[in-house]
Amino acid sequence: MILYSHEQTEQTFRLLVQLLRQGQLNDQHPSFHDYRTSSEVRSLAEDFAKELDSVIIKTSDHLYLIPRSGQSPFALKNAWIKRDYLGTGATNVDLYMMYFAIIVFFGEFYDSYESPEATRDFLSLSDWMIKIRERLDTLKEQGREKLENLEGDTEWNWLAVIDYWDNLDDLKEKAKRQDSRQQSRLGFLKKVIRFLEDQGLAQSQGRNEFFITEKAKIIVQRYFMDREHNRDLLAFMYQYDQAKGENSPASHLQDTTDQSSV
Repeated sequence: MILYSHEQTEQTFRLLVQLLRQGQLNDQHPSFHDYRTSSEVRSLAEDFAKELDSVIIKTSDHLYLIPRSGQSPFALKNAWIKRDYLGTGATNVDLYMMYFAIIVFFGEFYDSYESPEATRDFLSLSDWMIKIRERLDTLKEQGREKLENLEGDTEWNWLAVIDYWDNLDDLKEKAKRQDSRQQSRLGFLKKVIRFLEDQGLAQSQGRNEFFITEKAKIIVQRYFMDREHNRDLLAFMYQYDQAKGENSPASHLQDTTDQSSV
């Protein structure tokens, strides 16, 4: 049993209070130095986070408290996401579409979800929209009956997501003025990117082009590919590219399904 000194306990308490209040702290905060230099503070803080079904991740200049699953008390609630980002009347299908769009967004930055480094610098809204269309068209090729039969295995309503995207008003895509309130594909993606920006996962570099943050890279590489929650879903989404011999994001997933997750 590890015995912690009074000073180490106080340092850990101050660190956790900041993380519980803000979800993060930067390298100017004294607790960042405590976490970086004291293995005892790190160990105690990480044990506490584990009890909350969360994890502390460190970038070069920040610490973040990240929920590991939907059971964590710090996990974002679906009702809140729908209310604050997807608008009045949003349903679970809106959430499915949002999550699908985020998977495609992150996937475009990597040769595969197993690759250690991002392979592109930015993604434009227009290219993102094209990639979503390509991904959904690939799924469509499997036929509605097959997708319906697979919905139970993947716990995804694929047909609803496909129909949702098809039914968005694409006539407004070329409008000179576009905002996130319009029921168009571009309007929907602007809602999603606002969510990613607010969570510190993406940043704009102008001209409707976005790059992923260091926080996002760590989450994708260390936690997004958690075998239990995401590996089977991504393997299904990208397996048809393997059959075609395409070199696309996450195309190596089926080759690694027997490896241990981080």
